[in-house]
Amino acid sequence: MKNLTILATGLLATASVFASPLTVSSSTTVDAGTFQSKAAAYDAGFALADSLQAMNNAQLGKQLDVATYTPASNIKIAGRQVQVEEIAHSRDDIQYRAVVNVDYRFKTIESN
Repeated sequence: MKNLTILATGLLATASVFASPLTVSSSTTVDAGTFQSKAAAYDAGFALADSLQAMNNAQLGKQLDVATYTPASNIKIAGRQVQVEEIAHSRDDIQYRAVVNVDYRFKTIESN
């Protein structure tokens, strides 16, 4: 019985050393560029949002800059929103910047 208790305690102590799966939720912004009109900025922002939705796991990892100690897998876009900001470099030079806000999830391995 004493040997069984020692074995169970040893297994419990070593189980915490093994890596465990982890789902991470995060968000980022992706700049779609600067444009002369608000309509062109929205078009570019939605085109970028659509292209993000169509990317595979490796492309998304690179575009969203998913940095983990272990490889990220199963990257999924949870939400996206296009935002256009007015930028004035001078009184007569107003431009529009398209930004895509992206919420995403991915799986990785948490190690102790």
